[in-house]
Parts: sequence; C-alpha cells; structure tokens
Amino acid sequence: MVFVYATMTDYVICIPTFKRAVLCQKKTLTMLRAEGIASNLVNVYVADEEERCQYEAALDPAMYGRLIVGVVGIVAQREFIVQQWEKGQHLVLLDDDVGSVDLSLHPVQDLDAFFRMAFAECERVGSYMWGVYPTYNPYFRQGRPLVSYGLNYIIAAFHGIINRPGLASLPLRVSVSNPCKEDVERTLLYFQQDGVLVRFNRVGFRTRYYGVSGGLGTFQERVGPSQEACRALLEAYLGWGKVRTRKNGMTEFRLSRIKFVDEPIPQTLVGVEP
Repeated sequence: MVFVYATMTDYVICIPTFKRAVLCQKKTLTMLRAEGIASNLVNVYVADEEERCQYEAALDPAMYGRLIVGVVGIVAQREFIVQQWEKGQHLVLLDDDVGSVDLSLHPVQDLDAFFRMAFAECERVGSYMWGVYPTYNPYFRQGRPLVSYGLNYIIAAFHGIINRPGLASLPLRVSVSNPCKEDVERTLLYFQQDGVLVRFNRVGFRTRYYGVSGGLGTFQERVGPSQEACRALLEAYLGWGKVRTRKNGMTEFRLSRIKFVDEPIPQTLVGVEP
C-alpha cells in the first residue's frame, strides 16, 4: 500500500467536510487557530474537485495545511482518511462545526498538550482510540471519572485513533449503507479488537448534531434512518447493546456496560484530585 504522507508527526488533524466551507472556516478552523494549533497539522478533506475549488475560495489558507480531495460519503471519507496515513500515525478526527473545546474541568488545559497526552495514554494502556464526553454541558461532566477505559461511546465528531490501515476487523459493515450510527459501530469494533478504549469524561466540545446542510441531515431527516440503523446494529452486534427511544422520538443504541479488565490508574490523575 502506498501512503500519500509517509512522514509521521506527533499527530495530525483531519476534518472531513461536505458542502459547508463557510461553516468549516467559522467553526473548526477558527477554533483550532484560537487554541494555538499549528496550521500545518490541519488537513481538510472534501468530496470532489468541484468542492475543492469552492473550499479553496472560501477558506483562509493560513488556517490549514492541506486541502485534500477524498470521496463522497462520511463513512467512505473516514476510511479514505485512514488509508492516507501510515501505520502508527496519530490522527485527530474533527467534524467541521466544532465551535469550542472545554478543558476547564481537566488538568491539561492546552489543546495541543491534551492531544499529545491523549495519545500517550492510549499507548500506555494498549488502546488505539480515545474520545471525549459527548455532551457539552459541564454539569454532566464535572462529577464523572476523569478517564474511563471500558466500553464507552466514542463520538465521531471529536476523537483520535492510532492508525492501523488495512486491518480487516476495523472497517464498518452495518453503517456503510446507513451512517447514522457509524460512531457506535466504530466504538464496538475498536473495543472488540483491543478490549480497551480511552474516554476523557470531563472534556466537552460545542457542535450541532443536527445541521441544516451537509452532515447527516436535520433532526427530522434522521429519525427514521436512526431507527433503522439501531435495529441493524442490534442484529449484527447481539448482546453488545440495547435499542432505546428518547422522548423526542430519536432512537439510540445504548452500549452494554463493560469495564476494561485491568482498569489502570490514569497518569493524568497523578497529583490531581479525581
């Protein structure tokens, strides 16, 4: 396999985006600059040449390193990203509408340092994926364990992986035709492969899960597909979770509670009150 970028850095940031050039500039790219992340680490992935031209005209070139033409579809695009980088590369994957990151409840309060720490913690415990808490509200984060290592939902909008291109057990199966719960399936596959995930429960970020353009559609547009995706996951991953419907009508796949067998003490807790 030939990789486009063969030289590894500590980490790189990959932003898959579709028909949201202005939003990408206003949200994620602006956030990364405000957090002091070097622009040469930032890679923006678009669907085709037409989009490349549109994004090239709309984005500030000083705010990213590369604008890369990938493929259409979020599941296919994330897989394309994985195949672009060599084994062992640290990849931070962000949605294009991440407006801010809240590190105020975490001992590491610099985003660059947080990314480096997150990958170091993965390497320490044998995990290949880390994530953050899926809800921004600090009230829900402040009382949680600083780090969890079991089967915890890793939201796709803000997560990191240690790259393993070509590993046959990781590409999504159920979510290829219906991506509404792609991050749930990815979480399961990584846990099945490695037996441990790392989630930083006191770190949150602002985003809109149901957009009006690009992404996976509005709330109403996702109600039906989400229900179908959950049923497909239940059939394919029997015993790994249950299907629940919220009061608002959105169906979710709730993962089973499985702890990491040898629960480690987080290095990030040294000298910090849990």
